[in-house]
Amino acid sequence: MEIQTINEQQRHFELVMQQAELLASPKNSIVPAAYRNNPSNIVAAGLFGRAFGWDVMTSMMNIHVIDGTASMKPEAMLGLVRRAGHSVEISIHPDGAVAVGKRSDTGDEHTAQFTMGDAMNAGLDGKRNWKQYPEAMLQWRAVSKLCRSLFSDVVLGIGYVPEELGEETGPDGAPVELDMFVTSADAKRQLIECFGKEEAIERWGDRGNNDLRQSELNELLIIDEFIILDVPEVIETPITEEETNVV
Repeated sequence: MEIQTINEQQRHFELVMQQAELLASPKNSIVPAAYRNNPSNIVAAGLFGRAFGWDVMTSMMNIHVIDGTASMKPEAMLGLVRRAGHSVEISIHPDGAVAVGKRSDTGDEHTAQFTMGDAMNAGLDGKRNWKQYPEAMLQWRAVSKLCRSLFSDVVLGIGYVPEELGEETGPDGAPVELDMFVTSADAKRQLIECFGKEEAIERWGDRGNNDLRQSELNELLIIDEFIILDVPEVIETPITEEETNVV
């Protein structure tokens, strides 16, 4: 029985490793930006997620590794707690949010709140997301406090939301994907790898050596409305700096 369990764990790890290599493509727009070109974080998220019964894609959508620390989307925390049979009630008041939880096994109860005063003390009230979505931000902070205090066995130590670890988040508590700049050299290299020099030059146009945003590069990498996710295997030698300068 023990050997069978070890074999299953080994097979799962190998599967996650294979999936991570496929999903980590920097041009894979369905994958959260933080996981692109970062297969090791995909593996970490996949292994964390297995404890909650999640596959790799679900894990990436709900678990965010920030500076080596795993955090969880607050909606996922709430879902796990309710799936375990416990109850959570959330109320929004003029001065903040209150989350009241009750365990189904022991009957223990706990109340957690997060107020605008707490947000001001933490320097959050001036941030754009707090100005635009104050109720949602207050709600998710109260939920995370409650989960850490009353349902730590459910969230298994991943009781912090991404914002608590310094990430800019949206109203759902998930990190906001920034449209990051890509250096002209990296962008040219990707174009050459996908299309060859001649078509890369045509697609690059008159951009010169200007950097561009990832969204613009994705548009350049589109063929017949599909973004190229993997570079062709026919390339046998690495692209040199001299070759990128030709574009």
